[in-house]
Amino acid sequence: MQGFRTYIAAFLMVAFGVLAATDWVSFLADPKAGAVAIGSGVLMAFMRKITTTPPAL
Repeated sequence: MQGFRTYIAAFLMVAFGVLAATDWVSFLADPKAGAVAIGSGVLMAFMRKITTTPPAL
């Protein structure tokens, strides 16, 4: 884990910056946005579950 903490912190800072800069009112005005987000998350979790290789960094 040594050395990756900086990458994780940098990624979190970028992610929070993107979240803060997004106009969520206009983005979520589409009624399908929530369903697409949920479906994407479920699909990602399922694909991670069925793979046999360790996560790549």
